[in-house]
Formats: sequence, C-alpha cells, structure tokens
Amino acid sequence: MNDIAAIRPVPRDGTVPLPLSSAQERLWFMQQLQPGMLAYQFQAKIEFAGTLDAGLLAAALTEVVRRHEAYRTTFADGPDGPIQVVHPPYRVEVPVEDLRGAGAASEADVIRAAVAAQIPVDRLPLVHWRLLRTADDRHVLLHVEHHLVHDGWAFNLFVDELCALYQAYAAGEPSPLPEPTAQFADFAVWQQSWLAGPDADKQLAYWREQLDGVPYFVDLATDRPRTPVRRFTGDAPRYTVPAELADAVRALAARERVPLFSVMLAVFEVLIADWSGQDDFCVATGMAARTRPEVDGMFGMLVNTVALRADLQGDPTFRELLGRVRKTTFGALEHQDLPFDRVVAALRPPRMRGRQPLCEVLFAFHDSPLRAVQIPGLEVEVTPAISNGSAKFDLNVIAVPRAEQTIGQRDRATTHAVELIWEYDRDLFDAATVARAAGRYERLLAAVTAAPDTRISALTGGDRQQGDMT
Repeated sequence: MNDIAAIRPVPRDGTVPLPLSSAQERLWFMQQLQPGMLAYQFQAKIEFAGTLDAGLLAAALTEVVRRHEAYRTTFADGPDGPIQVVHPPYRVEVPVEDLRGAGAASEADVIRAAVAAQIPVDRLPLVHWRLLRTADDRHVLLHVEHHLVHDGWAFNLFVDELCALYQAYAAGEPSPLPEPTAQFADFAVWQQSWLAGPDADKQLAYWREQLDGVPYFVDLATDRPRTPVRRFTGDAPRYTVPAELADAVRALAARERVPLFSVMLAVFEVLIADWSGQDDFCVATGMAARTRPEVDGMFGMLVNTVALRADLQGDPTFRELLGRVRKTTFGALEHQDLPFDRVVAALRPPRMRGRQPLCEVLFAFHDSPLRAVQIPGLEVEVTPAISNGSAKFDLNVIAVPRAEQTIGQRDRATTHAVELIWEYDRDLFDAATVARAAGRYERLLAAVTAAPDTRISALTGGDRQQGDMT
C-alpha cells in the first residue's frame, strides 16, 4: 500500500459519510444476520498485583478513549450502507467491585458472566471495562470489546498505552504519548481509494494465481455431522509449548532463516493434512495489514484474513515443506492488503450452508508478542482471548509467544514458552478430540526439531486412520 497518497484526516462535520472498512463490513453484515452472536467479541483480563489506584486507572482509560476514535465509535445504517459514527470523548468510570473473600469460584462466575454479555454495536460503549478487587493487593481489569473496533495488534497497543499513562499519572506527570497522526475512520476512507487503484488489481491477480485449483474446504474428520446452520458455539482450551521445546523451534527457525510463525504453521499443516486426508488445502491466518507508517499506532480492526495454500503433495521432507511455507508466507505478506472478501468474491467458490470457503481452519499468530509490563509498585499480567463460549470457525489455533514475558510474575519465573489457544466449534468436535490434537501437535513439533529431514509420511504415520489424533 505504498503507491497512493498518505492517509489524511477527513471532516467530522457530517459532510463526508464515514464508511466501514472492508473487514468491518463483513462483520457488520454477519452481526445483522445473527444479532445475538458473541463470536466477534474479544475478551481479556489484566491482573495487577500491588497497590492499584483505581482513580488513576480510570483517568488513564479516559485518556485512551480521548486519543482513539475507534473506542468511541458506533455503527449505523446510512443511506448507502453502514457508516461509522464517531462520538465526543467521554469520561470512563470503573467502580471497584469488591470480591475479597468471595473465593476463586465467585471470581470465575463474575468473569464468565462479563465476557458472555453481548455488546450492541449501535450505541456506546463498544469497549467495556470492569475492575474487580479480589484481594487487598490484587485487582483484575476485565476488557471486553467488539471486533468492529479491535484487532490483536491494537490490543497490545492498548496495554502499552494504559500502562504508560498510569505510570505517568502516578508520578504526577502529563501523558508522555504523542498524538495519533490519523484515526481509523480516516483509514477506512483512504482504503476505498486504494481499492479503486492499480495496486489492488495487482494483489488480486496474485491471489487468483496462488489459489487457482485449491480445494475451498478442509474436510476434517468431525465427531458429529455438520449442520446446515452454524450456531458459533465453542470453547478455547489453552495449552503451553514448554520453554525448552519452544526454544528448539526458535533455533530451527533461525537455522532455516524463517520466522517462528513459519515453523509452527508448517507443523500445523502436517497435523491438518493427517486429520483431513488432504495434501492440498488452505489454512487461513490473520495478518496485521499495517504496511503504512500512519497506522503503526492506530486502534481499530486493520487485521486482514489471508488464505495460505498448504502444499504437501509429493511427500516432501519437513525441511522441504518449510521452504514451501516460507515462499507462500512471504508472498502473502507482500499482498496482505487486499481484503479477504474481495478475494473470495473474485474466486466465486460454491455456496454451501454452514461452510466458510478458504476460511474454516485458521492458525493465528500474535505478531506483537506480549511483553513483560512494567509499572513501579505493580506487577502486571495479561491474559488475552478469554473464551466466551463461542467459535468463529471450525478450528482456530492462536499462538501467543511469551518472549521476554514473565509468567507467574510473583515467582519471577521467566520463560520463552508459547501459549496455544485451541478455539473450536463444539457442534463439530469433542473436547477430547481437540486435546488429542493439541498433544499430537506438540509431539510433531518435537519430531521436526529433532529431525527436520523426515518425510511427512513418516511424521504422520501414513497408514494411520484418517482423523485419528492419537
């Protein structure tokens, strides 16, 4: 996205309608079709150990809302389609809910209810905060927001800004943060111009060639027949790749000169190939789509879904597969700006109720790893992507690298482990099936780091019955 003019502010006086971005349009229409759906909400918790000043925390949240229009935007029907409605800054109130002495079960019940509450998109706020005091020296900030104003990169920016503002206010200093150079609505207007230009055409040509002839669906062996209408019910258990194994995967990535993502994705492709019996399919992923300097610090949903073709044909070695993944991934990075819906519309896959072409199985990766958060007098631990009992896809594995992150900060134990969140559709899979898949994935990681020249058939046990995750 480097071939047209910079993103510039557009009037906020109502003379220029503020459109949705292409990614937002897709979510908007899905939300209209299923108004009670929770699948496109995001939940996290931020734990503070130490003496927390709730007033300063509220002031920091108020400043975040002032700085970023996305956090004070609602969505409405306009004369030519849905529009963004930007509201004036407002004061954030986060009264402390005292749960001291209530016990862990009560805390879990409060969190479960908070993350399962639906966020209407036509009125403020689209970002909800609740502050729980669970002990004299422990608070939990619950963060729930709609994906219309959220992506994973922006959430990490939010955590960084919140902590920087709190620390400054605690020291009696003003905000240390520079003012944003552009807001998300400006990006949405700019994106429309880009989509009408030649660079979008070039990217579409790439995706047409890249996905030519690929099967549109991944036929994982399921525990129950697929129903025509999806309910989006799910669960999201968490598993951790131990630090020693995660470091071995990082070492393999360094030797092969690829990102950690590429190795973990390639192993995931091996797992899916064995589970489905297919050697040619797509694994979707989210890419940050922050390819211009104006959007580096922007809050909003910029992430774009891309379909990465998994090619395991010819029984390659894992090292050879990794080379294919490297090529596919780098090509996708160079063409990540074209909205996924434009790609699907151009390919015209068959419509099948309850199916999502090119986007049924995902492997997501936090490009911006969660870092150790430092506030004098406070220890901070962030837990992203808490399940609200929904699932957007058949299977969506989210890798959260914990590089330089302190886990269990009270014990000061530093690890380089990678956390994996296995979000799955409960109408398709049993919990035990997903648990076996997670265990198998970890064993495959160990196998390829020990012997990367092993052929895929040897890794999968070519005569294993399809769908057997043991």
